[in-house]
Amino acid sequence: MKRLSVDRLTTAVCTVKILAVDMHALSLDTVLDLMGCFPCLEKLYIQSTGPGNTNFWRRKHRTLIRSLDIRLKTIVWRCYRGIKSHADFATFFVLNAGVLELMTFEVDVEDFNEEFCAQHRKMLQVDSRASRGARIRFTSDWSYKYHMDFSIHDLGPADPFERTYPLKGDITFVLC
Repeated sequence: MKRLSVDRLTTAVCTVKILAVDMHALSLDTVLDLMGCFPCLEKLYIQSTGPGNTNFWRRKHRTLIRSLDIRLKTIVWRCYRGIKSHADFATFFVLNAGVLELMTFEVDVEDFNEEFCAQHRKMLQVDSRASRGARIRFTSDWSYKYHMDFSIHDLGPADPFERTYPLKGDITFVLC
């Protein structure tokens, strides 16, 4: 499978504040490359249904982490499966996004329970998060059985990826 590559822009685009990424095999390297092109990102929407790549960011990005200024305030992960590659990817942002306000994980309704949320609180190292004010939220708004069904009229001009239609899930666990 060919890896998605991100060409470096000669000039960073600081006007892009919102980005949506949909990859079968989620790659932290690719997302970090995109963030380098758009250094003023405030919202990141992630969708990945595949197994993901192994994310060895602790070793690989050790020097980058010291110099990286992650300005993300909101991260929404659609189709979060809770597998190791997904948890490792998310942990990078939990531990390194210093101004993060809210990270939302939409999980399958079959996985959505207090045990799952408690397990992921540990896996994501929530107690060591970089942003003390960050809230981590799990919701059952997504399911493998359902696809996102919305109209172009549901897209808002300020944030076209933010959902304006009613959510399917009626239960939300907020961990912190």
